Amino acid sequence: MLHKLYAPASAGFFICGAIAAIGSLSGYFNSRLQYCDAATNPCTRVAISVDVRPPVTAIDAIVLPGNGKMRLSLGLVAMALLAGGYVVSGLEVEGLSAIAKQEETDAFLEEKRQAILAEEEEKKLVLSSDIRFKDFEQQLLDGYAMLLLENNPELAEQILAEKPPAQIEPTVAATATIEVSVPRVDSLESSSVDDNSPVVVDSTALQSLVASGERAIDGLIDTSQSMIFLGTPGAGKSVSLGVVLGRKKKRFGDRVKLYAIAMKNDNFSGAIVGRLNADSDTCYNILLEVITELRKRAALPKSEREEYCQDSPVILILDDFMSQQKLLSSSLSKKIVRYPEESGAYQKIPLGDAFNAGMAEIVFNGRELNVAGYVGTQSSNMDDLKFLSSKGGRAGVILMYQAFRNTTRNQGNYEIISQAIGNQHVIADSKERERMRGVFPEAKALSVQEQRPMILSSNADTGEFILGIVPDIIGEYKEYECLYNSEVDTDFTWTIRKVNQFYPDTTAESLFSEIRTSVNEGMSQREIIRTVLKCGENKQHPTRSYSVHGKSLFKWLIENYDNGELAAMLKFESDKNGT
Repeated sequence: MLHKLYAPASAGFFICGAIAAIGSLSGYFNSRLQYCDAATNPCTRVAISVDVRPPVTAIDAIVLPGNGKMRLSLGLVAMALLAGGYVVSGLEVEGLSAIAKQEETDAFLEEKRQAILAEEEEKKLVLSSDIRFKDFEQQLLDGYAMLLLENNPELAEQILAEKPPAQIEPTVAATATIEVSVPRVDSLESSSVDDNSPVVVDSTALQSLVASGERAIDGLIDTSQSMIFLGTPGAGKSVSLGVVLGRKKKRFGDRVKLYAIAMKNDNFSGAIVGRLNADSDTCYNILLEVITELRKRAALPKSEREEYCQDSPVILILDDFMSQQKLLSSSLSKKIVRYPEESGAYQKIPLGDAFNAGMAEIVFNGRELNVAGYVGTQSSNMDDLKFLSSKGGRAGVILMYQAFRNTTRNQGNYEIISQAIGNQHVIADSKERERMRGVFPEAKALSVQEQRPMILSSNADTGEFILGIVPDIIGEYKEYECLYNSEVDTDFTWTIRKVNQFYPDTTAESLFSEIRTSVNEGMSQREIIRTVLKCGENKQHPTRSYSVHGKSLFKWLIENYDNGELAAMLKFESDKNGT
């Protein structure tokens, strides 16, 4: 800011100095001759230079001495002003020179940065194309093997009928094996291997890998860490996330608070949902509610905090994170919000920065407070997760990779897991990466064969990962969808059998009796549906919907068990209230 004042300041100094110099050199401070001119009547006093001869009519002439000190002072002022102008103009030139040099340096550094980024992008493209080529080659060999077995079924019989190796005693029951020709998958830093070496898949391996997958999902229920679900579309991320949320909801009931920010009109086990592409204000309010709860918990005394947080988890779900980031960096990039600091002050920042700041706070501080973030993304690049700004941030979350090759739809691949196994920033221990490489080919062959997703989880002992096959959890996922989500069958019809299924501890007659008692006590229909029928609450049965299950059951009980008295009372109340 200061360098902008140099130009007008130096110009002012020069102008004032010039005026002072002209004044000091003028004759105003010289000695003068003053006389009275008798030619005028009355005579006029006139002052002239002493060097000029007065006229003959001059009378009463006197000499007025000059002011040399004033001339000297004004001359010194003129020199000081001119010197000040010179100094200021020098500062201006120096400042402009420094700015030009800084701009030149910045341009040079930016050019270098762009060159480095271009080089890194080129390397990524080369590595990605190489991995995709290997994956295509593997798929081609898999397809050829399946076609060969389909056209020659006797080969499958011969393979299944093969005897175990000679060193195993004949009395030991042999385990059937299936040979599938798939290439060995190694990390990018590995040496060349035989890509056509067959992978022998033990029939007992499926059971072991499924058990590992089940262990990976089970391990997510008890933890309070934040999680990142990574996988391409169709890899089963939504199903795994739905099962984790459903089990959390089943364990903690209404004590768990679920919030979700999504791009589609989806449900997340009864969470409060905001759609970023439809109402960004609602989504920001959801983020603020979670951050406020986190800071409230952090402010509690330790003795109260542990008891309060232990049985009341808070989970913020960010679904389709990459689409959200693209929206925040494009049409919502200029949206400014007031983000609260812990001190109570507010800072005006872009909405995207507020989301990243909030998620970073949840990831780093939420574990001990039982506040977690669940993020679903299609990108395998951890740099896209801006709220994980460091290696420590990545260590604070659980990474859940899922991959699946759907042979029916001819889509999907296992690239996201193969890249993770070869990435030292994901799996730092070289021995652990080597162990994962050894399991990957067999797991991939079984994933394709059984048409189940493969899973890679960091939720294990320090430095260890879990690689397995996702168990059959579709049925459990649909059960939770029915239990907790508002999307229910609008054609639902009640029967005595369904009442017994949903209310195993009572009967339809008993429910009607409770309804009649409540009506006589003056309770409204809405209160009866919520308190007696318990619709709209989580009571471990699918009566989630108030409007579909609750109202229909209330009407069904009246129609089947009332003698007309209760219906008349309800009609009277309805007419009385004007409804």
